[in-house]
Amino acid sequence: QAPREVLAAGDDIHRFPRGPNPGTFLHGLLEWAGNEGFAAAAHDPELLSDAIARRCNRRGWEGWINTLTGWLTHLLNMPLHLGNDVTPVALGQLDQPNQYRVEMEFWFASSQVNVTQMDELVRHYTHGNAPRLVTQTTSLNGMFKGFIDLTFEHEGRYYVADYKSNWLGGDETFYTEQSMEAAILENRYDLQYVLYLLALHRQLKARLADYDYDQHMGGAVYLFLRGSRSATQGVYFTRPPRELIESLDLLFQGQPLSTAQPGAFA
Repeated sequence: QAPREVLAAGDDIHRFPRGPNPGTFLHGLLEWAGNEGFAAAAHDPELLSDAIARRCNRRGWEGWINTLTGWLTHLLNMPLHLGNDVTPVALGQLDQPNQYRVEMEFWFASSQVNVTQMDELVRHYTHGNAPRLVTQTTSLNGMFKGFIDLTFEHEGRYYVADYKSNWLGGDETFYTEQSMEAAILENRYDLQYVLYLLALHRQLKARLADYDYDQHMGGAVYLFLRGSRSATQGVYFTRPPRELIESLDLLFQGQPLSTAQPGAFA
């Protein structure tokens, strides 16, 4: 269903169409804002509205310009809650040089990585060992490549963020922490974010002489884009323990895991 065939109601982002193409469009707006400068996009209404209008006009989606402008303005200015001991920060406040990177590319060398063992580690250390589908891939071999929507630093800690356009329900009340976690587990985004954190972990180890996971690693932030006006702001934050990330690091290096270590599954 094309967006121009759906009636927009005020700032009702929930009625914006679902599916890969509309999702890519929303993702592209966040990517544009990051490349333009989150602070510039957040604090220059004309810049932001013009960019959205151009993109909508190219697709014949003129009826969505106002809704998407209001949605993105709110999203860029809302404080993200990143744990109890961290001051909330909005994307629009990320205004320091080299404070964030859009679409950071990473590579892993993998030599017959046992994906079943990796999956067991992730299950053991995340989401209270909640049930989830078993991954069908059995091994990884060769170069493993990926892109992270956003990596950023705040108060000396480093984070990965991923934008999700998933439709969880018809209004803000559907974007509870439980519903977002269920979507993460159903789609196995847990495997996604631990690999993102492993990539960031390796980069920080290489670049920070005094790097320590517990001190410097912030965690993973999932932004459910349609839920930004809900009580949760559509933000799901998690920070797995260092034991998981260090175990995965060893696994991808082809090194044995300690049999005494939980999750080694010898």
